[in-house]
Parts: sequence; structure tokens; C-alpha cells
Amino acid sequence: MALALHAQRFAATHGGTHRSIVIDHGIRPGSDAEAARVVTRLEACGISARRIPVQSPAPSTGIQEWARMRRYEHLLAEARRDRACLVVGQHAGDQAETVMMRLARGSGLAGLAGMRPVTMREGVPVIRPLLGAGRAAIIASCHRHAIATEADPSNADHRFERVRRRGEIAAMDAAGMEASSGLSRLADAASAIDRALLRQLGLAGMLEGPEAAGHLVLPLAVLQMPPVILARLLASAIGLVAIPGYIPGRDALARLAMRLRDKRPSTLGGARFNPLREGWLVTAEIGRRPPRCRVRAGDEALFAGSWLITSPVDAVIRYLGEAGSGSRSGWKESRGWSGIPSLARRSLPVLETLDGTVLYPHLISQDQPVARGAEAQAECLRHTNAPDASGIDGQQSFSRRRLCF
Repeated sequence: MALALHAQRFAATHGGTHRSIVIDHGIRPGSDAEAARVVTRLEACGISARRIPVQSPAPSTGIQEWARMRRYEHLLAEARRDRACLVVGQHAGDQAETVMMRLARGSGLAGLAGMRPVTMREGVPVIRPLLGAGRAAIIASCHRHAIATEADPSNADHRFERVRRRGEIAAMDAAGMEASSGLSRLADAASAIDRALLRQLGLAGMLEGPEAAGHLVLPLAVLQMPPVILARLLASAIGLVAIPGYIPGRDALARLAMRLRDKRPSTLGGARFNPLREGWLVTAEIGRRPPRCRVRAGDEALFAGSWLITSPVDAVIRYLGEAGSGSRSGWKESRGWSGIPSLARRSLPVLETLDGTVLYPHLISQDQPVARGAEAQAECLRHTNAPDASGIDGQQSFSRRRLCF
């Protein structure tokens, strides 16, 4: 509620527009009534609001992760449709808990950086303006503006790791150890160091953003780096090309580095590394169960978390390499496909129509955008949002975006 009120004031001051979305996960009885109360409360503050129910049933385990995935699925779809920024309300307490959990898992520098103030997710800028504000200050802001709030009972459920870590941090704070502020300072320091490291790697030509076809090439010289820096570079390369998934651990990255030194094809974290004369080609791994999705004529669809596809006909979107490239060469007539390595082509999306015809969508790039029209088109969101060498940390400037929270 505090985020909603301040976002409203920010938008009004800067001539912007915004709206609020309330996701009803349907996990516990009465959630629909609670969501309706929140929508009513927001509208009473002059804020446009909408309740979106989650239709899929909750699993018996991993409920919080499931809820988070479903929540972002809906929020990102809404933001993409409106070309909006997504503003979320994680605060300093959430940041401290995140760093505490990652410390317990032995995370490296990038993990200890915690949540970033600005990130890109599936083509949407995700902004966390409250990371510097504590829970007490946020609650006080609600009281000061006479804003009623709801209490989520899961915040007191010790079955969840985050709740247990919250209690540990509170106990340390009560003992005078200042754990909350210390963990926040650690996150700030780790984030600054990590951003500087990635920026320098970008400037040195060791790590560049993916091409319009979604692949990138790592030079041979990366193997001369100290192991800890090489591991960070490999993790970042995986994150730039792979379907969103887990972050590989240090041991897995070390094994990957050994295989690259032996010039062996390797896969890790949804990315595939193939040796080239000048380095390694890094592409998205198709996997044993490749994703597929349907798109209606004239509609837009998100494929594999990385591709925004528009189609003039009803079709099924799949990877080219799912059924093998074969001897077909229809892709040669599509803009952006020429010059793409054959191994990279396998991880490009194609559209298969009801009669079995394969359409090779024109690839949209930053340098040569394709006017949206009657042709099938594919835009790699990881390429479109990739920072340049001077800003490889992922911080972006976003113009003419609406606020959506």
C-alpha cells in the first residue's frame, strides 16, 4: 500500500500514468475477499486497480516458489502489453533476508549482491524503489497517511525458510549485532564490486551482450582469467543466453571451465558451449523436452521466456532444432538469419502452421528493426535489453514507460 501511494504521487508529479495489480493466488480461504478489499482501498485512493486470480491449482510442496512464479507470470504479461515498468515492493528487510539465505547456501559475489534496484525480466524493467527503506518506516508511512493494510499469515509460518531467517535476523538485531544493516551493507558492497567487474569484462571485449539471434561468443582469452573471475563470467554468459532457470553453483562452473579448457562441448544451466576456432559459441540449450506454445493469427506470444513472437497465422512455436534443421533452407529468405552459425540456428524459434508449413520469422534487432506488419517476426528480449560494454551490469534507462505495480 505504501508503494502504491508513493508510485501514484511520483506518476502525478512526473506526468506519468500507473495502475496497480492485485494477484489472488487462491491458496487460502478468503483470499478473494482480501484481494477485493485491497482493490477497493486502492481505488478509494484514486489508484486504478485490478484483481487477477491465478487459475492453476497450487502444488502440495514448494508453494511460495509456485506463487512467486505465477505472480510474475501475470505481472510481466500485463507490463509487456502496456509497455510498462513493473514496480515491486521488496524492502530493506527483504534484502537482508535474501542475503542471509544466500550466505547459508555459500553463494558467491553475485548472490550476495541480493536483489538489484533495477533488473530486466522477459523484456520488462523491474524496479524496486523501496530496497533502502526498512519495514518499520514503511508501516509508519501507511499509518501517517491513514492507509489500512492486510496481514499475510504466511509471514508467521516457520515452515518457510524466509520466515525462519527473518526471526534469526530479528534476534541478532535485538542482541545489538545490527544484522539487518550489516547484511544490507554487504549487499551494496557486493553489488558495486560485481557491477564494476562485469563492466570491465565488457570493456575488455570478454563478455558482450547476445546477438539478435540470442547467441554470443566468448573469446579464448577468458581462460587466462583467475578461476573466481572466470566462474563469474561463465555464470553471466549463461544468464545472457539461457532460458531462465537456476544459477549454477561454484563447483559446476569449475567443472565447466575444465571442459572448456579441453575444448569439449558442454552444457550447464540451460546454455550450450561449443568450441570455435576463436573461442566458444554459447547458445540456449533446446533440452530433452523442448517448449512449445500456440499463437493466434495477429497475436503476440512469449516463447521460452526469451522470444517475443508475432504471427500472421495460427501456429505452434517451437525451436528449429527440435525436429532438426534438415536440408530446408527457407530461413535464407528471412531477414536476420544470414550469417548465423548453424549451431545457433538450432535454438531459434520457428512457427509451424496447421498444415505443417514452417515459417522462419524475421529477426528484430536494435540496429535494423523490422516494421511490424503481416510477416512473422521474432524479437530476442535478451538481445533487445542487453547492456552495451560500458553498462554490462544490467542497469538501464527506460523512457516512455508506464508504471505498473
